[in-house]
Amino acid sequence: MLARIFRYFREARAELARVTWPSREEIIQSTEAVLLFALFSMLILGAYDAVFRVLTGLIAR
Repeated sequence: MLARIFRYFREARAELARVTWPSREEIIQSTEAVLLFALFSMLILGAYDAVFRVLTGLIAR
């Protein structure tokens, strides 16, 4: 049982050694893209919310 646990961690470490990790520049570019997409989505959803708030206010009168 203990040997299987050690083998698992040894194999996991070997697998992580084969991973191609992104460079710092790639991480920064990906983060910027995600933040820009989130900002754009917030603006669009905020605009929809404002429009629907006005429309429901007009209907509720």
